[in-house]
Amino acid sequence: MARIALVTGATGGIGEKFVENICLFSDIDEVWAVGRNREKLDALKNKSEKIVPVIADLSDGGTDVLKELFAEKKPEIRLLVNNAGVAYMGKFEEMSDSDLDRFCKINCTSPAVLMAASLKYMSEGARILNISSASSFQPNPYLSMYSASKAFLKNLSRAVGFELKERKITVTCVCPYWVDTGMLPREKDGKKIKYPGMVSVDKVVNKALKDSERGKDMSVPGLFASYFRLYSKITPTSLVMKQWVAAIKKYL
Repeated sequence: MARIALVTGATGGIGEKFVENICLFSDIDEVWAVGRNREKLDALKNKSEKIVPVIADLSDGGTDVLKELFAEKKPEIRLLVNNAGVAYMGKFEEMSDSDLDRFCKINCTSPAVLMAASLKYMSEGARILNISSASSFQPNPYLSMYSASKAFLKNLSRAVGFELKERKITVTCVCPYWVDTGMLPREKDGKKIKYPGMVSVDKVVNKALKDSERGKDMSVPGLFASYFRLYSKITPTSLVMKQWVAAIKKYL
């Protein structure tokens, strides 16, 4: 029985770094790298013989593909990293029904379904890492669906993690602030966009894996994210939202 790690959103940024780091674990035989782009998955496979590319679109039947693979291979799942996600900055009213449906499937339904499916193949010492965001600490106007979906994932992670203590399976929710990846736009109308508290992908992934290994239910990389977590607890939500809108208004 192969001891595996499964990483969604594996072909770039945080997901790719998770794949690379987990390939170094001596107790992992295979890293199932999940993504939609065959070329990117094939390129990723060249980095290690442990990597097993899995083509699956989590907005369109991808979880069924993975559940069928579990049933066929019957792996011992040691690590599940729910990293795949989508974001949208703009007015909520301008999102279509299909946008909303895809958003919920990728950011909320898929992580929940994969957690439930993976638990059948997990034993003591297994770990789940769900990549949420510091946006889960507050409602974010003009980033409403993203912050709401990440709050869902944060609360789900902590609640399920509590339930799984008896099985000695750890669930860690990872909540970075801005992360330095290629997904972030760098300019708007010729003006450089500033991202306060930005952290590197390496820092997010290294801290997440260490915190998970230590059995922590939360991983908050960087001083700014840690400060913001506390600030959002003690400051009225209406004020935090006003400050957020003031900071991003020029980029809308």
